[in-house]
Amino acid sequence: MNVMNPKRVAFQLRPAGGGDLPFAWLLYRDLMKPLTVELLEWNEPGQKHVVEEALALTGSSIIVVDGSQAGWLHVDETPDSIYLGQLYVVPSLQNCGIGTAVVRQLSNKALKEGKSLTLEVMKNSRARSLYERLGFRVIGESKYKLKMQWQNDALDQPTK
Repeated sequence: MNVMNPKRVAFQLRPAGGGDLPFAWLLYRDLMKPLTVELLEWNEPGQKHVVEEALALTGSSIIVVDGSQAGWLHVDETPDSIYLGQLYVVPSLQNCGIGTAVVRQLSNKALKEGKSLTLEVMKNSRARSLYERLGFRVIGESKYKLKMQWQNDALDQPTK
């Protein structure tokens, strides 16, 4: 699937495979370790296992821009819901609209199919503001994460 975002960065999603682990792991570690150590101890083997498991599941994709790996995501879908379990974009391509386009694509699918769309985000992650801007609201929390659900009335709201 080829998607054009508002800032004109074309990207594709391709299914993730075992060969994507080195890229996905390094991106995850570089983005998540600074957030995690602010709140709790970093468990490198445990965190790497999280990435390995996510990549092995149906619904894991690599984001490709200009033929290069630009990020990865994992989406778990059931007949009633869509759960965005992972979304990571390489730092040099953050704030280019890729994450926004991915989340909007998921919210449009949820609306069209009558499904809920949820995710969890670390309490100290700046991604929270992206999700809030795109219509997600906090519906629960744990010690380190916020559970957020997309509110379809957000489509009627002007974007900032």
